[in-house]
Amino acid sequence: MLRYVIEKLSNYPGLFLFCRGLLEADFREIRRTIREYLPDSENQRVLDIACGPGAFSGLFAADVYVGVDINQRYIEYAQRRYRGTFHVMDARHIEFSDDSFDGVLVYGLLHHLNDDDAREVLKGVSRVLKPSGRALIIEDIPSESRLNVVGHLLHRIENGHFIRSAEEYRTLLDAHLMKQSEQFFRSGFCDYYMAVLTCNDDVFDV
Repeated sequence: MLRYVIEKLSNYPGLFLFCRGLLEADFREIRRTIREYLPDSENQRVLDIACGPGAFSGLFAADVYVGVDINQRYIEYAQRRYRGTFHVMDARHIEFSDDSFDGVLVYGLLHHLNDDDAREVLKGVSRVLKPSGRALIIEDIPSESRLNVVGHLLHRIENGHFIRSAEEYRTLLDAHLMKQSEQFFRSGFCDYYMAVLTCNDDVFDV
């Protein structure tokens, strides 16, 4: 029943964003992390892959931010509410030219994808990221504390069927990008693994 409610909520971008914000303390920790690690210069383009309803677009100047999502309702909502450029696009097939972004954000996408699809996303990230650019990956991990009942419940009822351990994420990322740093943090009730990465020149040989 709860899974059904979650799926229905996802069809209403504004309501979904509101409910998710309640569970994640208005995404304060996520926003802080993005501000710290991704460029916010007017001359540096940022690609937000699986941007959803565009919740983080306001962290960047409108003329450098590009958000893509496979969900047309989310993109239409973002286009009405936020400044920036938004496209309906499958994250596994990023339709931008090579070396075209200074920063790439992937938040909460990979745990919805199996390993093969996740690899396609990461190949795309490596391709569009400039050699001097930086990618920020933020992904759900299993809740460590047994006392975090809400966090465990969320993972059981949401539609992310591939929540991985940090080591499993490392294995995926190391094949396609070079890791600069990593950390763990909690946003509201949700536990996350975060990695800051740069291009791996050998990505297309993998």
